[in-house]
Amino acid sequence: MRSLVRTLLFLFFTIGCLPSFCQIIDASICDTTSRFPITQYSFFLRTTEPITIDSVIKSPSGFIKAKNEPVLVFEYDPYYYWIRIVVKNQQDKNRQLMLLMAPVGMYDGRLFQKIGAHWNQVAQAGLKYKFKDRSYQFTHHVFPFTLAPKSIDTLYVSIDASNVYKLFGFALIQPKELKIFENNIYFVFGIIVGLLLLFFVLNISLFFALKEKLYLWYALYIVLLFLVVMKNDQLDQQFLGLDSEKAFRLTPFLAIGALAIAVLMHVVQSFFKNVLIHNKLLYRFSIILKVNILCIAVIHAFVFLTVFDYRIQSIVFGWAKISILLGICIIIVNCIYCIRKGFKSALFIFCGSLVFMIGSVQRLFFPSTLSFLFPPTTFHIGIILETFVISMGLIFRYWLEKEQNRQRENNYMQEIHKAQLEIQEQTLKNISQEIHDNIGQVLSLVKLNINTMDCDEHKALQGKINDSRHLITKAIQDLRDLSKSLDTDYVTDMGLIRSVEYELEMIKKTGVYKIQFEIKGEPYRLKHQQELIFFRIVQEALHNIIKHAKATAIAVQLMFEPEMFTLQITDNGIGFDTSQLEHNNFNGLGLGIRNMHNRATMINADFKLISALQKGTTITLTLPLQTSKL
Repeated sequence: MRSLVRTLLFLFFTIGCLPSFCQIIDASICDTTSRFPITQYSFFLRTTEPITIDSVIKSPSGFIKAKNEPVLVFEYDPYYYWIRIVVKNQQDKNRQLMLLMAPVGMYDGRLFQKIGAHWNQVAQAGLKYKFKDRSYQFTHHVFPFTLAPKSIDTLYVSIDASNVYKLFGFALIQPKELKIFENNIYFVFGIIVGLLLLFFVLNISLFFALKEKLYLWYALYIVLLFLVVMKNDQLDQQFLGLDSEKAFRLTPFLAIGALAIAVLMHVVQSFFKNVLIHNKLLYRFSIILKVNILCIAVIHAFVFLTVFDYRIQSIVFGWAKISILLGICIIIVNCIYCIRKGFKSALFIFCGSLVFMIGSVQRLFFPSTLSFLFPPTTFHIGIILETFVISMGLIFRYWLEKEQNRQRENNYMQEIHKAQLEIQEQTLKNISQEIHDNIGQVLSLVKLNINTMDCDEHKALQGKINDSRHLITKAIQDLRDLSKSLDTDYVTDMGLIRSVEYELEMIKKTGVYKIQFEIKGEPYRLKHQQELIFFRIVQEALHNIIKHAKATAIAVQLMFEPEMFTLQITDNGIGFDTSQLEHNNFNGLGLGIRNMHNRATMINADFKLISALQKGTTITLTLPLQTSKL
């Protein structure tokens, strides 16, 4: 009798006090709410060593009430955890329910429930078990259990997540609703992966079309984003076969994320290099930060695999989080700088990076606000929007460069046509001068000889006939040279060497200048447009020397090297002050020199002009053969 009274008092006390140390969850809530987060209704116990379910039952006072948050974040710590949940079934039949747990790098998770007089393990999940051996095969950890009719059951979840970043979130869900949710999740992630694959193929195509490594780097970034998504939601364990602790530690989430940000920074720096290079402080800081992120990616992976001290892991993890945040911030700063400099494509990367930054900051620094239980989250949306917007920016860049190249091509052809007309005009002037100064004089001498011939003086007659024959031969040769000049393609036919030599011979005939023409190396032909532009520059330079330099000597040198062609024109004239050459624009000089510089720029040739008063002038043009245009 006395023992019966004690038992009744104990049951009364236990039932009366149960709500005070653990809030009871009514399972009927799942009938009206298909997704019912219960994290805030749970209690947790943490220990420095693994303990058995019997030890947990004997020490209920060690449990702590969970915070009123959808996800509990413990980060790195040395503890093992037990979670206690009390569920009530008011129905007259058994109730099948699923305890859904947020994705976490959990080694071993086991659900215990009292069946009869014993506590039994009813479900299992975690990296300790192959994916097919888990109680429920889903990207989340799921613990199926059954509630008896008209009962209140206490559930205990044992969690071994030592030496990993810890966050726990729980929800109760019906099997039917879980299957619907499961299908939706796979559908959503199928869309995400499909879009990433689309953007990957797009950038690979741009790489083969443009032969620019920038697009290949961004394709690599998309691959890393794919891995980030798979790791973040544990899809890698189901679809990539990474369902073991070793595989999990070989591919840490944050290391892959840091590597992705480093690659994105490299893409941005390559994208904006011509603009950022003018801000050396920003450019160098970006490079230093990129190297830092690469280093922390390697260090984090090494520490996560080999070091089991939670304090070191926590330090490295914090370093990685701050570095990633700074990396995204510096990308945005670079975009703002380039937008201010008029780089329109930077707006795409700015918008994409800003969206991605919001999702990443929330994921790294405020994980308790994210619904890990029911993705997609802000993080997933940010990844897709960022990839879409930046890919559109790269396409816009491709279109813009194509338009600019087309415009440069049109300007180039106009300049070529202009150069051809100028060459024809100059040739006609040369022909006129040649006919007047040489052929005309020769024929006049022939006429004079014929008019003064005396048939009675045989010796004098023979001499004049010989002189006339010589003069006529010379006139015929000069006419042949002029006929070659009349051909509009004579530069192409004769080649640059012969064309330049002909121009110098015409100047030498005047007797005013001492001419020196030198060829170094093994001669080879350049492209037609390149030879035409070089020849026109030579004509312009010689014209300037004759008109302004007051020189007595002209030297032209052609240097043929395997990877470079150099043309140098030197005179010993009066020279001029080159202080007007500001920023290599040649704006302060005459039209002739500006034309020479602009034409050299069109074929990617380097134009240098050195001159000093009374010390002559030297013009040097250098054409790298591997990077020459057209």
